[in-house]
Amino acid sequence: MVTCRKGREPLRRSPLFALLLVLAGLSFSPRPSSAAAAEVPYAWTGVERVVAVADLHGDYERFVFILQNPTVGILDEHLGWAGGKTHLVQLGDIMDRGQDAKKIFDLLIRLEKEAAEAGGMVHVLLGNHEEMNITGISLDYPHYVTVEQFVSFLPPDFRKAREAEHFRRLPAAERKRPLVEGPDAPFDERLRIYWQAVIDGRDPEARRAYVLGFNEAYGDWLIGKNIVIKINDIIYTHGGVSEALSKWPIREINTVMRTELEFFQAVMKNPQRFQKAFRPKLVYDPDSPLWFRGLASKNEQSAQAEVDRTLANLGARAVVVGHNYMRFNGSSPMIGREHVARFQDKVWIMDTGISGYYGGVPSALIYDKGQIIVWGETEEVAARTVVKTPPPSLLPPAAMERFLETAAIKEVEAGPAGRTAPLRVTLEAGGVVRQAIFKYIDRRRPDQLPDSFHYELAAYALAKHLGLTFVPPVVEREVEGMKGSLQAFAERTLRETERKERKLKPKDPAAFERGMADLRVFANLVYDNCNDETDTLVRLQDGAVFRVDFSEAFAPKKGLVPRCDTPKCSRRLYARLLAWDNAAVEALLSPYLGADEIKALHARKDLIVRLFQKMIASRGAENVLF
Repeated sequence: MVTCRKGREPLRRSPLFALLLVLAGLSFSPRPSSAAAAEVPYAWTGVERVVAVADLHGDYERFVFILQNPTVGILDEHLGWAGGKTHLVQLGDIMDRGQDAKKIFDLLIRLEKEAAEAGGMVHVLLGNHEEMNITGISLDYPHYVTVEQFVSFLPPDFRKAREAEHFRRLPAAERKRPLVEGPDAPFDERLRIYWQAVIDGRDPEARRAYVLGFNEAYGDWLIGKNIVIKINDIIYTHGGVSEALSKWPIREINTVMRTELEFFQAVMKNPQRFQKAFRPKLVYDPDSPLWFRGLASKNEQSAQAEVDRTLANLGARAVVVGHNYMRFNGSSPMIGREHVARFQDKVWIMDTGISGYYGGVPSALIYDKGQIIVWGETEEVAARTVVKTPPPSLLPPAAMERFLETAAIKEVEAGPAGRTAPLRVTLEAGGVVRQAIFKYIDRRRPDQLPDSFHYELAAYALAKHLGLTFVPPVVEREVEGMKGSLQAFAERTLRETERKERKLKPKDPAAFERGMADLRVFANLVYDNCNDETDTLVRLQDGAVFRVDFSEAFAPKKGLVPRCDTPKCSRRLYARLLAWDNAAVEALLSPYLGADEIKALHARKDLIVRLFQKMIASRGAENVLF
């Protein structure tokens, strides 16, 4: 299964021009990096052999395993460069989940020099996890930054001072080992527990030391890298390139990202200098090359023309990406072309869960004199996600709310990939077992990167108030000491992207069309992406439609969502909108939304009502309402 984040409105003006205006308004003058001192190359031709390796997530051993494989042929037995004139492309997401990101960085830095001496080249592309560490928010997500990664990037003086203080607090008998053997978090369990508590406690001084230490050691080196490159006639990037972004020059994409990341670096070093809000064009944009998932999630038949146009804009025949972890059916530890190629071999998705954290298959994509070869093998059988049998009967919303609030938590594990990093929770009560998704991130507006479980709670409360049932029940609950939203799985459903891919039809097509129509109205009302088919779920047995992931909704915008037409609406929903009581809605949503967000919600409701009144007057109620 592949997950996808919501998109945003494409930029209409030159992003580099707009960005420079913003930075000028902030009096921003970052320390010039080596990347800024000279043009960073982003395109190469005449390259006979290219090896691309995707998301590593801190697994140094598996990276070496890949590069030493005779078919891949990049490293010799002594870990020296053996690739000759080959270009090695690392597609991003070196960091988080695993413990050895620093070792991978150091290996790549050395290989850059050795490859150049041999006539080859190493290209390190940024992934969204590098972006999250440069900007300092990776620590907001439990289980992203491991203890080993955390201490490896701390400034040595800070780490030594903290550990010395920790040792002084130990009983005398317990001080001997760390003092004799030296403090080493991976091997001293007591020290590991100490640093894990520092991470979990969100110690502000330690968090700042980590981010500054990482940026000081590797930040400038990473910012000097690209996020999109072109070798011969193939594009390489972490997440993908949307059609809208494919109209930008590649140089501009890389320059905008580099400039924005330098700004975030400067803010971390001296936050007092920057008082005005900074609105980045690419950093954390779901449609940026670091986050875009459309090449993995879109229906191949319906989106083939879009992919063709995107590649034509880029002047390329194919694009190679990672970021979209592809889980494979069966038990074979082999990866082939059929697993990773999409859109008539024009898109290659190489995130095969390489890291031991995911238990996937080590893999590489090899371009050899115009031919593309997929290599992927391991001695281990890839770990599989257990698919639990759905319960025999569906609970009504009120009963499901009570179940979510009171059922015992039996298991907590990593949930679907994505920026919000949700957790999958297994609940049990009276012998009934169900699963739910738990979200805990709480960055509410005016945060520059709003993303909050409170918006999930608000969406459900409003949908329920309007008599709509397509938002699965969600309650506020504490899981593993964290407050967040716990939302029931929409059982017996499949994603709209999958439904289209498999050309499946609901048994009640009319109910499906009505549900989709009301969903578009609701998306406009809460200001959410109404064209997100990955977070739209369909129950084929009755055509019911569901929608999940409202963690970025309720923007304080008084207009309607772009490209979200609402040609029809149910009579029931229209009646509820006409009967809208501002005071009642405010009382309902004030625990979750700010005053500006609620005010904008009222304004959008008024716009929707006026829109339907005009359509009814011109086309007749029977052609607008059902």
